[in-house]
Amino acid sequence: MRYRVLFPVMLLFGILVAGPAVRSVAADELCFPDQPGITACLEDSFARYWEVNGGLPVLGYPITDTQPMPQPDQPGDIMIQWTERARLEAHPQNAAPYNILLGRLGEERLAQLGRVPAQEGRESGPQSDCLWFEETGHNVCDQVPGQGFKTYWESHGLNVAGLDAYNRSLQLFGLPLTAIQMETNADGATVMTQWFERARFEWHPDNPDDFKVLLGLLGSEVHGRPENSPGGISQPAADPSVFGVQINRGKVAATASRLREANISWVRYGNISWAEVEATPGVRDWSRLEGVEAELRAIIAAGGTPVVIIYGTPDWAQKVPGASCGPIHPDALDNFAGFMSELVSRYSGPPYNVRYWELGNEPDVDPSLVSGDSPFGCWGDENDPYYGGGYYAEMLKQVYPAIKQANPAAQVVTGGVLLNCDPDNPPSGKDCKPARFVEGILQNGGGEAFDILAYHAYTYWGAADQDWDRAHPAWQQRGGLLLGKLDFLRSVLSQYGVDKPIFMNEGGLLCYPSGTACVETEPGFYNDQANYAVRLYTRAWANNLMGVAWYTLNGPGWREGGLLDAAQAPRPAYQTVQFMAQLLAGADYSGPLSNGALEGYAFQKDGTAYHVYWTNDSATVELPLPPDTRAAYSYLGQPVPLPDGTLTIGFEPVFLEIGP
Repeated sequence: MRYRVLFPVMLLFGILVAGPAVRSVAADELCFPDQPGITACLEDSFARYWEVNGGLPVLGYPITDTQPMPQPDQPGDIMIQWTERARLEAHPQNAAPYNILLGRLGEERLAQLGRVPAQEGRESGPQSDCLWFEETGHNVCDQVPGQGFKTYWESHGLNVAGLDAYNRSLQLFGLPLTAIQMETNADGATVMTQWFERARFEWHPDNPDDFKVLLGLLGSEVHGRPENSPGGISQPAADPSVFGVQINRGKVAATASRLREANISWVRYGNISWAEVEATPGVRDWSRLEGVEAELRAIIAAGGTPVVIIYGTPDWAQKVPGASCGPIHPDALDNFAGFMSELVSRYSGPPYNVRYWELGNEPDVDPSLVSGDSPFGCWGDENDPYYGGGYYAEMLKQVYPAIKQANPAAQVVTGGVLLNCDPDNPPSGKDCKPARFVEGILQNGGGEAFDILAYHAYTYWGAADQDWDRAHPAWQQRGGLLLGKLDFLRSVLSQYGVDKPIFMNEGGLLCYPSGTACVETEPGFYNDQANYAVRLYTRAWANNLMGVAWYTLNGPGWREGGLLDAAQAPRPAYQTVQFMAQLLAGADYSGPLSNGALEGYAFQKDGTAYHVYWTNDSATVELPLPPDTRAAYSYLGQPVPLPDGTLTIGFEPVFLEIGP
């Protein structure tokens, strides 16, 4: 751990700290060959800036080489270098000394953590013997006379000629964003903390006087630490689990902490609007996405893997006038490819790390069936035998190469298709033509222009003990919504010789016809959502879906579907997802355990087996307990007493933990 490096503190406004730095003979670099895990050197002007503006205690060791970074408010990249406590940015268009600036990492790290300082409130007013900042409504105070955050802020600053002491300190740390409060830092220690625009101050009263105030390693936390350095920001799992959710735009700050608590992998994020960024052809206003950027950082910080929905056709690019949800005019496909190329370039790298891009949402809906600004649809074409899928393929073939050129590791996800019913077994009075949309994509050669096929599988609640998914009339003959649609899509892919991962990226148990009827008449609705969550995620895992996104994490959700309520507090279904994701983290699927009325699945992890069972109606089954069964849990994660011999399995799922 290098969080508390005890080197002599710099004098007022920065004198190079004594430390194990070596000037390279071959280049104007500052290197640290004797420091384990630090392989990067401070390059060129960044090295000189580091030396005269605080050095190690204020800026920390370099953790990356110099690299390009997109500018949020203008075209082109700037060159940056990350250190443990800062991001050094080269702005050659500025006159010295402002040709190198510090990134606002305090603000960025708070956004990653899902915190919005403005929502945490202002203090009541100035306090005696403290610095008061009217701009943000916070005091900066010493913790003991002559020592603490106020003294540290006043006695450190950038080496900028012509500025007074106050403004030098302001240039280095920025304004305070929060009040002083106890917080747990990245090392797990609970300390007195205050956040600033470019720093986090921590009070460590047991340290020697010169080191009672320490600066957090915000560079390491926002960007990620060097390979051999411990701790730091939580990164997305290399191999995400099946557990996922959707979070709607504007809802991340209130829900990001729940991602980490529940060990959720996938986060479908909705959405980025092309129309919002490029209202005028060729003029892209990336500042419109400042809120999106903060939310993506927060998702990454919470351990999520974002799947970002791209949506909204600008007026000037619409093939169907007035339908922003609809197809792009052929003459504008090049513009969209350019937009996607720049978008992917901007957000593929730190601190956003977006790899998965979903093009549209429920495109298999005809524009005549929804309003023009609908959040779903509407690439469908009722007059086309493949319902518009062929033209969607034209878009994919134009855009896919541009995305891959911007980031070869990017994954293009088709807009999750609705699949209103099974065209091979149509319900009475329906032709199910919209379900031919995917075949239209493949028939027109679109199979090579996407990486992941996505679909949706909602079902509706009923009070009877009858599996809500498998009883759905539109897909009942294929085994229900989740697995029936999956079977249909795999058969279509196979017909065209295409093999792609499949993601069910919108699902849940909804209240129909209104969002409150189920709650008002049946208090068991929320518990039944938890029951259904077990069925949904377990079946998806057992049938090799790459992921499932419950719609939505944020509450109360469409038709009461949210895992959280209106106050963003957990509902029973959230507790179930949290329990399952933690219990089965790192497990492998072993095989089915279904037998007669019993549906069951087995998982294995580190010598321990986990079995989950339920029935799909009011039937019960007496299950002989496997040898070495050591625990049983309800679908809500609550311990179930182990009987002698057999356990009664009914409509409510039960988990068994088996091992020596």
